[in-house]
Amino acid sequence: MVVCVTTSAATSPAAGSTTPATTTHHLHFYMHDGYTGPHPTAVLIVNGTGAPLMPGVRFGDTVVMDDVLTVGPSRGSKQVGRAQGVYVTASQKPGAPAMMLTMDVVLAGYPGYESRSSVTVVGRNEVTAPVRELAVVGGTGRFRMATGYVLWKTASWKGKNAVLELDVFVRSA
Repeated sequence: MVVCVTTSAATSPAAGSTTPATTTHHLHFYMHDGYTGPHPTAVLIVNGTGAPLMPGVRFGDTVVMDDVLTVGPSRGSKQVGRAQGVYVTASQKPGAPAMMLTMDVVLAGYPGYESRSSVTVVGRNEVTAPVRELAVVGGTGRFRMATGYVLWKTASWKGKNAVLELDVFVRSA
């Protein structure tokens, strides 16, 4: 069983400062990215024209996604939100494609967080690296003015479907 831990540490602004207090959050969940099956959550919208970098992946491939987020690696575990966005295969390195990713992590059902709070994640996902780091560049609701990072790992990868483990570290106003 995976336990989701949320840590909050509020800091007060210095006397006379106009800087708002910040809160630190740690979110942990799994993202289910699936091209196949009865309800795919990722769709190839532009076929890249480059040589294959690995089976089924070409330079320039562009994918739109609306992936399910769950508390555990099983698709049947409790759903806590969606990851919605676009990724583009933006490297030409055979065997190790990198994808430029922009997505909003929209929470709905994550314990302790109001529905529809989101964080915006942007960065380079080198898919064969054991751990990738992407930037949190903004957010809404509980995560207004968010900054931080995501540690991203592949939990499983079967054909064109992957389960990704995300640890999100966020500071917000």
